[in-house]
Amino acid sequence: MSTILKAIKSQPPEKIALMEPQYRVTYGDLSKLVAVRAEKLKDLRCAALFMNNGIEWVLWDLAAMSSNVALVPLPPFFTKEQREHALRSAGCDAIITPEGIIPLVYEPVNIPDGTAKITFTSGTTGTPKGVCLSLSAMEDVAGSIIQVLGKDLAGIHTSVLPLAVLLENVAGVYATLLAGGTIYLNHLERFGEDYSFLHAALKETKATSVILVPEILRSLMAQIVMHGPLPCLTFVAVGGSKVSPDLVLQARTLGIPVYEGYGLSECASVVALNTPADSKTGTVGKPLPHIVARLSDGEIVIRNSGFLGYVGQSAPDHIHTGDLGAMDDEGFLSITGRKKNILITSYGRNISPEWVEAELLSQPEIAQAVVYGDSCPYLSAYIVPSTPRANIEAAVSHANANLPEYAQIKKFESLPPFSPKDGTLTGTGRPRRSQIMQIYQKEKTP
Repeated sequence: MSTILKAIKSQPPEKIALMEPQYRVTYGDLSKLVAVRAEKLKDLRCAALFMNNGIEWVLWDLAAMSSNVALVPLPPFFTKEQREHALRSAGCDAIITPEGIIPLVYEPVNIPDGTAKITFTSGTTGTPKGVCLSLSAMEDVAGSIIQVLGKDLAGIHTSVLPLAVLLENVAGVYATLLAGGTIYLNHLERFGEDYSFLHAALKETKATSVILVPEILRSLMAQIVMHGPLPCLTFVAVGGSKVSPDLVLQARTLGIPVYEGYGLSECASVVALNTPADSKTGTVGKPLPHIVARLSDGEIVIRNSGFLGYVGQSAPDHIHTGDLGAMDDEGFLSITGRKKNILITSYGRNISPEWVEAELLSQPEIAQAVVYGDSCPYLSAYIVPSTPRANIEAAVSHANANLPEYAQIKKFESLPPFSPKDGTLTGTGRPRRSQIMQIYQKEKTP
């Protein structure tokens, strides 16, 4: 049996496992509710799950785990075309919705034996890829997180990211259940489209932990300035895209116990993590205990520990992440950029855009930034102001002061916010550079 399902059965039956504003599920009732749903899935091979964040999402996820059904979570930010692609690519024979289990008719596809979850990640390109993961891979991550954090931090975890995002699913839900904590689930709409009600939700739920992406962290920081601290919070994980060290320090001065991490879908989410007991600002922390990582020509390469391959493809022995990094003498990992994103100026300078973007994003006036300038004599940037009156010119000047001449921004353009809805951001807040360049470069073409 799954170690997560065993852990659920071992908890005091009266303890609250899952909460919504008007609904509670104890650990004693959780196994029973999962068993009822697992019975309905027993004849399925591969099912998709398309629901809003809530207790039902978790129950069906655990039911698929219990019945050995390969589950395909569909993120709410996927377009209709992306959802259709995921259903077809995985050969789903049903989709679980609030209206019930709806049968589907797709050609069966080659899913590796032992596949528990197929997570479709759009990444920085448009067409989602199906990452096949074993249950042991996800449980290894959840178990390692508990090992480095300790069970004492498993108080009330409030889910903020979509549950269909592997980071929230594994590091949030699975790790909390494994540690015997309580998960508070809100429909995503409750936070507001720009997460303007996040502070209120965290205060109401008395959240002790939460997982955020940098953009949402910045929103929470602004809300704390307006509405005051959140004293119950003891651990805030931030990841999904590059995080400026200055942003982390600024958040901590506001009383937010934020710790940066790094993950990959092919590694079942978290790869490395800073913790309250072992942290170094400017790094993504140390690799989790079950992770074996090395650097090859500057690229982070990880020994495969449960990635079964993409749909229709075999699994590699090692996972080439495409991320450039460094490891210091103490074992802390730093991410310096993406291998394929490297910009080479007409002066022959190799520049990681993430490095320059981190400096830009350390300025309070800048909410989002994408740097470009391949084959050009200087770098330019698309910038999203944090407020309508933000002085972007001054902010860029301040950022440039921390950069060498060849990496400074010489031209910039202010734009409306990037968003998963228009395809300019991934679900975890990482800019989709090709889409951004395609949209805004096209507008300049006569």
